[in-house]
Amino acid sequence: MEKKIKNISIEEQLLQARERNLQEVSEVQSMKAHGKVLGMDTFSWVNPQLDKLATVIEAYPYPVNWIGSHDKIKQFLDSYPELASKIASVIVYDRALLNVPTNTLNKIQNVACVAGTEEALRIAEALRKEKTVLLFTSNITQHENKLTFQVFVTMNR
Repeated sequence: MEKKIKNISIEEQLLQARERNLQEVSEVQSMKAHGKVLGMDTFSWVNPQLDKLATVIEAYPYPVNWIGSHDKIKQFLDSYPELASKIASVIVYDRALLNVPTNTLNKIQNVACVAGTEEALRIAEALRKEKTVLLFTSNITQHENKLTFQVFVTMNR
């Protein structure tokens, strides 16, 4: 009888671990909608694949204010320079320079590079306007950035 209780306990632990892993995978592989924040349709996405990100940005009916890491934004703009015109603002939160060709940057109305997510979110607040999308992307390892964004969303709904 004791072995059975132990097995159930182990099975329960395995089920809980599986559920946690599935939750993490779903957060990483999908974009999360947050509704209206500061009047903007707001989304976050952990480690988006470039092709899926391009499809989403192209499909948005409004210009995009994008907050993200230098590497992800650079990779995207290098791969899809034709979509730069769909982006109203780029706010890089982890580097003081966005190393992208000038002809691509000229298609984007606002470009800011700051040190930290909180600074980036303050700029996003200043850029808010209706009929705009706010997109926040982060890497898997950037849990602190994700938490800062979640607090921002909660406080500005």
